[in-house]
Amino acid sequence: MQLDTKVNKEVKDKIDELRSHAILYKDGITSNVIEKCSFMVEVGALTVGTDDTGNVITQNTNTPTQFSQAAVDEIMNICFKNGDGVGIYPKVYGKNEWYRSRLNMVNESLELLESMVS
Repeated sequence: MQLDTKVNKEVKDKIDELRSHAILYKDGITSNVIEKCSFMVEVGALTVGTDDTGNVITQNTNTPTQFSQAAVDEIMNICFKNGDGVGIYPKVYGKNEWYRSRLNMVNESLELLESMVS
């Protein structure tokens, strides 16, 4: 499939962006340090974080906030809702598990996009 020049550049830019995400996620997996705060929490497609004042927020980020078990226990008691008001239950991941799943998604996307421009 031949892409026009503008689309081809956009795809190549996205490939470069995904490659940088892949490096970030690999680094997240290989940093083997003992961490007190080693859990990530997702609510739907978003991750849970905190704002500047320490309030719990949902956000779309490549490097989510890591929480301790005590913080995760508190977060699990918060009622999250989607745009339609339907409750969404948080999912908890270990740091390596979260980064590994993101790395797999990025690698799959890279494979598809690279096949478009080759």
